[in-house]
Amino acid sequence: MNFKTIVITKNKLIAVFTGITVLAAGAITVKFFPKESISVFKTNNMYESILSEGLPDSEEKSFSVKSIIDRIAEMKIFSPEKIIGRYSAVFDRTSTDDAVQEKTEQEPDNNNNESAEVSEEPPMPDKTQICSSVGMKLNNATQYDIDIDSLCAEEMPFTVEKDAPQVLVVHTHTTECYDGDQMSGETERTTDDNYNVVAVGEVICGVLEENGIHTIHDKTYHDYPSYQGAYSRALTTIENHLKENPTIKIVLDIHRDAFVYEDGSKLEVTCDENGISTAQVMIVAGTDSMGLWHDNWRGNLVFASKIQNAAEIMYPGLMRPVNLRTERFNEHMTRGSLILEVGSNGNTLAQAKEGGKNVARAIAAVLNAN
Repeated sequence: MNFKTIVITKNKLIAVFTGITVLAAGAITVKFFPKESISVFKTNNMYESILSEGLPDSEEKSFSVKSIIDRIAEMKIFSPEKIIGRYSAVFDRTSTDDAVQEKTEQEPDNNNNESAEVSEEPPMPDKTQICSSVGMKLNNATQYDIDIDSLCAEEMPFTVEKDAPQVLVVHTHTTECYDGDQMSGETERTTDDNYNVVAVGEVICGVLEENGIHTIHDKTYHDYPSYQGAYSRALTTIENHLKENPTIKIVLDIHRDAFVYEDGSKLEVTCDENGISTAQVMIVAGTDSMGLWHDNWRGNLVFASKIQNAAEIMYPGLMRPVNLRTERFNEHMTRGSLILEVGSNGNTLAQAKEGGKNVARAIAAVLNAN
């Protein structure tokens, strides 16, 4: 078998080999073309560039299709549940059903946040309220037995200072943007920071700063021009900041979820907060389940549980269930590292900014009450 070309994006993985037919696995599509049909591989997707890194070199005499794809995708290509779970917990049947139900039950008529009446922000809960969760929801993709309500009652694994950087906001998938707001075709990505998740990160940083929490916002593109290796590049960015600012205790990686239904519609996760249509937020916490070192994962989950509870007190319905995953997601670097999935590809940027503002106030409440 003569290996020709592999192209990968978040939505699809295309591998070109000699004399193989088409194989499909869930939401990931793998296409194979005969050697004689390959001349020039053209695409309008700026992310579907030909990849060379990560392939077997000339010294590797024996390898399989599976091993090649695993190395490129940084996941198990023939374990569909791991492929799908890599990108979004919404593919979990329970999560999807919950999201659809939420969308059906909470469809607000007002999608124009700017015209909505501005209401007073809810008061921030105190430490006793934050630590007294009851019935918190957790989507647990690991084998660990977790009582998230008990975790919420535990002491925080760190305290914050007021005179030094405490929070780093990064974006592993920096170009993720929102439906109806400068989408780049099927990729749903843009390098315009006025429309991608960087704009949501700006809102989050602003709210934290307003509440006395010194925050650094890194806007580096880790998924462009190449999507492959985004997490590795983001890790380098995080490491550099921690060296320059060793006082940083919290790393928030801001993403946007995504799912397209069979009819072409896109997942929209919303709630109505005081008459304002708001994107829901999902906290993703990684673990050491895949064998990578991550002694901090339980502390991260303690932090996540307190944010979840504070947000539910302040903004009922804002949070989707906490998503505990087998992957590490660079969250081993501090005791307060988490992914925040703010909205989905069916949400507008205005909704996402509102969700980012609200979850940032909940984070500020947790940090200032500790």
